[in-house]
Amino acid sequence: MPNQIINIEFSDQVKLLGISLTINPIIGWGNYALNLALQLPRISNFSPVVLFAPHRQELLNPLHREIISQLVTQQQQIQKIMSENQANQISLNIPILHALNAQLVRKYSNLIGSQNIALDFSVDTNISPEALLRARHYDLIIAGSSWNAQMLQSYDIKNVQTVLQGIDPSKFHLAPKANLFKDRFVIFSGGKLEYRKGQDIVVEVFKRFVARHREALLITSWYNAWPSTMMGIQEKGYVQGIPQLTSEKKLLVKQWLIANGINDENCIDLGIVANDLLPPIMREADVAIFPNRAEGGTNLVAMECLACGVPTILSANTGHLDLIKDEHSYSLNSQTPANPDSFEIGSDGWGESDIEEVLETLEHIYNHPDQAKNKGHKAATFMQDWTWEKQITRLSNFL
Repeated sequence: MPNQIINIEFSDQVKLLGISLTINPIIGWGNYALNLALQLPRISNFSPVVLFAPHRQELLNPLHREIISQLVTQQQQIQKIMSENQANQISLNIPILHALNAQLVRKYSNLIGSQNIALDFSVDTNISPEALLRARHYDLIIAGSSWNAQMLQSYDIKNVQTVLQGIDPSKFHLAPKANLFKDRFVIFSGGKLEYRKGQDIVVEVFKRFVARHREALLITSWYNAWPSTMMGIQEKGYVQGIPQLTSEKKLLVKQWLIANGINDENCIDLGIVANDLLPPIMREADVAIFPNRAEGGTNLVAMECLACGVPTILSANTGHLDLIKDEHSYSLNSQTPANPDSFEIGSDGWGESDIEEVLETLEHIYNHPDQAKNKGHKAATFMQDWTWEKQITRLSNFL
């Protein structure tokens, strides 16, 4: 129980929303937070959001940095109150959007708003009794995918609505590629390196593919600063070990790929890349590949590849199911249960993609480039209904 209640009052002349996510343009949660801050005041009667978590200001583009900097003084004042009152409940007269971690735990458990809304992208399908109790204390839970919502509802959690992630069409759209790798067949793979994201499958498939097509080039955007979350990626035997994380927080992905049998000239790792820099990189790809085992949301990187018109391969499981349509994507339909032995986690609905199906799909795209390009163009059109502006407008209707 808290020792006391600390009240923070905001003027009732403006409509505010507090958000507990950290603005950081190199991770999914951080991009969600950034777009909440940018879009809410533009599309609704909300004033600028109230930030509770510090943000990575140095990684923002200058215009976004200027806009977000206007919120920083207030955020620092609130952060000071929070750090001085960790044992106390802090009550605010505004609604708060809480980001949930595993088992529906929110980052700042002592923050209480006039309305408490949870944002959930969980993939653990074993929800404990304690987590169920936490779920019923939220006024609303926003699920990041239809699969996520159905999983929560299967536990008789009724206060659930689905709002999908978005893309920024000013960045992620059809445009000419620079053709930096004219004679190469370029494969892009993105997402935090871990078992759930299936990069071990990508490595195994690419080794087989490049043996047939020596001009193939794998471009990876797999940065992960948390080594513990990479453990288990070697479980299926496709890869050995995990990349080293240096004292400067550099993840040595390329060295790891080479150690796992991919030649130096056939791979490029991007390291840390801010979201603004990704579109021209993605457009260089002939195909993007996502054999992910589970997605609580709809996989932001895959959405951005589709929006750029990149022919995209998606595993037909969990959050990807909201994205997949035959007209604009290549689906991996041969899915067997993925049961991660290395984790104490519920994995109902997780999918293990078939190596041969992934390889055959890559071969098909390689041999039918015009058909793949046509699908990519249809994907870019499809994703125009998935803008952050439209998705956050849908979210604002529940606030």
